[in-house]
This record gives sequence, C-alpha cells and structure tokens, in this order.
Amino acid sequence: MSKNIRMTEPSDEMMAKIRMARNAIASQKPRMVKCPYCKHNSIIVFEDTRGHVQAKCKACGRETVFDVLSMRRFQLRHP
Repeated sequence: MSKNIRMTEPSDEMMAKIRMARNAIASQKPRMVKCPYCKHNSIIVFEDTRGHVQAKCKACGRETVFDVLSMRRFQLRHP
C-alpha cells in the first residue's frame, strides 16, 4: 500500500526565504536535543533558536514540547 504524496517546487519567494535562513545559520553550531523518553536525537537547534518547539520523536513516536532556552547548555567560565 503506497501513499499518494504530491510534491511541488517551492515558489521563488519561499526559495529566497530558505536561502536566507541557510545563510543565517551557516556560522552557527547545531545542537541535538534528545527525546526525554527514549534518548533518541529528536531535533536540531541552532544558537539563535528561542522559544518553544514541538517535535515528534521518530523512534518512539511521542510528542514533546521543548523550551529551547531552558534546555540550553551554558559553559562555565572560570576566572
């Protein structure tokens, strides 16, 4: 049983937005956020990611809302 998936090319305006987004994160370091249930890599966030993100884990299927700012890893600086 196969699904009928329609795919279309994004508009020129959307492609411009995609290119701008790729350029914006080009120098940023990505970070994996793990599913709190099965510890599978759930989503990738970048340094400028803020707010809440909802993601469904591809491994266990559970949906989780992540508060990206509260899950950020701060490096301690020793004087």
